[in-house]
Amino acid sequence: MAGRKQATMASAAAVALLLAMAAVSGAGAAPGPLMMCNVDVYRMIGACRSYCARGSWEATPSGQCCAALRGANLRCVCQNKGLLASAGNIDARLAMQIPSKCGIGNVPSRC
Repeated sequence: MAGRKQATMASAAAVALLLAMAAVSGAGAAPGPLMMCNVDVYRMIGACRSYCARGSWEATPSGQCCAALRGANLRCVCQNKGLLASAGNIDARLAMQIPSKCGIGNVPSRC
């Protein structure tokens, strides 16, 4: 029963993340915050998109990107990293490098 509840919560989180990404991609202004893994998804996407876009030449994420991820539940982020591949023009490999490039600690060893 607990496994089913976790799967349902993960599915809900996946849908929320995909909807947020679609909304940010298609709209100029985002509504209020959408929190997932202790991160404001709209803020994170807006601040980190240029660094983790496929084909990006940026060597490091911006200060705004790093700030958007501070305080994130990185275990939760790692558990949901598979969503990044389905999020349009996001290079999941680059996205998962953001915490270490920003000097954010407590990244799970298996992420």
